[in-house]
Amino acid sequence: MPQVIQGYEVRTLPKNTQQESYPVFVQVPAGTTRTVMFPTEFNAVAISVQIENQDGANAASYQVNNNSMVPINLPASNFRSINDQNVISVTVTAGAAGVVDISAQVVRFG
Repeated sequence: MPQVIQGYEVRTLPKNTQQESYPVFVQVPAGTTRTVMFPTEFNAVAISVQIENQDGANAASYQVNNNSMVPINLPASNFRSINDQNVISVTVTAGAAGVVDISAQVVRFG
């Protein structure tokens, strides 16, 4: 059954091994906020995402699939993995002294 996330109809099942997936990488510069929209930037939906805070001194923050939720803190030199769910967007605010790397495994919209 299709699922609607942020206005996108998603028919992808995150654990379906029959789907061909591929990795994408985005880097958020220090001191900036960046929203990655997987459908518009990669014509895909992410089935797993890893967010790595490379700043050794400052926390970063992130939001997944919803800009109205409270940002989640990501401490300095830490990472978070979001697995086995459909991800349409990730918003990341990097700390002042280091980048945040976003790695995602995506499946094309079909």
